[in-house]
Amino acid sequence: MMGCLTGTDERSLASSSVLEHQVANSSLQMDYDVELSDDLFRVRGSLFYPMNGSLDYLLLNATLRQGELPSLSTKYLLMEIEPNRDYSFEICKSVKLALGEYDCTLQAEGPHGVLAEEERRVSLVPSRTKQAADLDDSWNDLGEAIFWQKVEEEENERKRDEQDELERKAQDRSPQSPETSNDSSLAQASAGLQEEDLQLVGSVTSKKYHRPDCRYAQKIKPENLIRFESVEDAKAQGYLPCKVCSP
Repeated sequence: MMGCLTGTDERSLASSSVLEHQVANSSLQMDYDVELSDDLFRVRGSLFYPMNGSLDYLLLNATLRQGELPSLSTKYLLMEIEPNRDYSFEICKSVKLALGEYDCTLQAEGPHGVLAEEERRVSLVPSRTKQAADLDDSWNDLGEAIFWQKVEEEENERKRDEQDELERKAQDRSPQSPETSNDSSLAQASAGLQEEDLQLVGSVTSKKYHRPDCRYAQKIKPENLIRFESVEDAKAQGYLPCKVCSP
């Protein structure tokens, strides 16, 4: 039988000298991890009692402290502890926690006093999910740079897929007739003229250039916006074409 208790009052079951002697000579083995989030304090692990004879109960008391701030604690009760057996436990408490360093103490107490006590130093840092959410809520220079980096990675992957597809088709393609080749050259020349007449835009935080009506171009902040007179102008400045709007 086991359960989870919460509370702030602690009652000693033996004198200080007796407790220190028991902790020093106890063979109770504890292995545990401490997990912190902005709304949860959790301690979970396992223990092993190799002594002869059983225990009527074992009370685990997990205490969390941060500097001089008041401590908080939560308890977990294990009943009928048999020797030479592993017991798992999970102690949790819903609580609002601030970022920073904490000291966590786990104490195991039996019918005759404290059997084991260990302390761990743990940290609470912002989660990656929350950091990503903050970037989505605020479109700043860093958020824009991350956005364009993701776009470029997606476009590079799509470019590799397209290249593989072109190579596959090239193997099955029959040779073009001179007339077909001439028509293709004329079409490419016409497309090149249209590209030169179109004014293009880009961002100082990215290395892609776009058509002005591209959905990615609409996201560029005014202070980061740059314009190109032609495709050659954009390429001369080290920019690559966007795979979405295909300028």
